[in-house]
Amino acid sequence: MNSRCKRACFYCRPSGEAVSTAAGAELAPDDLLAVAAAVRAQGVNSIKLTGGDPALYDPLVDVVRRLRDEAGYTDIEVISRHPLIGTRAQDLAKAGVTLFNISLDTLDEELHKDICGVDDHEQVLDALRACVATGVPVKVNVVVMAGINDAEVLALVEFCDQAGVAAVKLLDVIRDLGEGTETFTRRLQIHRGKQLPDVYVSLENLAGDLRVQAVAEEVRQQGGLGHPMTVFTMPSGMEVVVKDSTAGAWYGSVCRGCPLFPCHDALMALRLTADSRLQFCLLREDVTVDVAAVLAEGVPGELESRIEAAFQVYTEARFRPGAGTPQQLMAGARS
Repeated sequence: MNSRCKRACFYCRPSGEAVSTAAGAELAPDDLLAVAAAVRAQGVNSIKLTGGDPALYDPLVDVVRRLRDEAGYTDIEVISRHPLIGTRAQDLAKAGVTLFNISLDTLDEELHKDICGVDDHEQVLDALRACVATGVPVKVNVVVMAGINDAEVLALVEFCDQAGVAAVKLLDVIRDLGEGTETFTRRLQIHRGKQLPDVYVSLENLAGDLRVQAVAEEVRQQGGLGHPMTVFTMPSGMEVVVKDSTAGAWYGSVCRGCPLFPCHDALMALRLTADSRLQFCLLREDVTVDVAAVLAEGVPGELESRIEAAFQVYTEARFRPGAGTPQQLMAGARS
């Protein structure tokens, strides 16, 4: 939706997990709705609003309402790491948001400041509570980093459980994110003397700890794409989702001949960048599809044709197993 989140998390990028976009770039609501409608026509009923940070996108509430009423989306997720999302939560809930996704990597104020470069930990916690208070389910994303926050992950899970969070998603570090054209990973070098791969940690051990506490366990793939994820249901009903890159990923035609193959995140869900490009992966700008001119010219059927062609990439995608699938990890834990 927009190109900057006003954070500088050292495992991420200025534009979020995206290709390079100019500071100040922002989608016009009508353009966003036009692309969303064309995607909806392909049978998709779930959309995620991200950035940058949608909390900083002024027309956010109206866009959510239009996505529901005009485009017909039934699942609308807002992904934010900015405290402002708390002040907008009630209006967003009324407009039709069906899931709030908040980033929280630590319970320690100083570590929070170190990770993201902003001293607003308590305000983020207040925003989390405000989102929970709307009654709309809240998911919390935690990027697990060796020697940084991995020792407090179980405490974070417990905190979220007590706060009324519906789900916690644990993610490993995207080790090849530094290969992109924009990155904040140099902050990790300055603050910690480390590169991004140095703080990567396998989530297998955490999965074992969660398995002891869980009352149910399943393997799930979001929309049939992406990494297979192990989902633990805790006694309260809260879910803990473990997204481990070693479980494998999906690759499509845009991945052929890529010098970075196989990469960490591979083919991701189709994303519209803040400067109106369709994006398939985190690392390569040369495979994006620029639809800015198509949106400006408004030629009947042209945008729909571009979207249909983009969807063909996913239709032809193939799964490439990783070092271990969740099923294999589960079997190993039980043997």
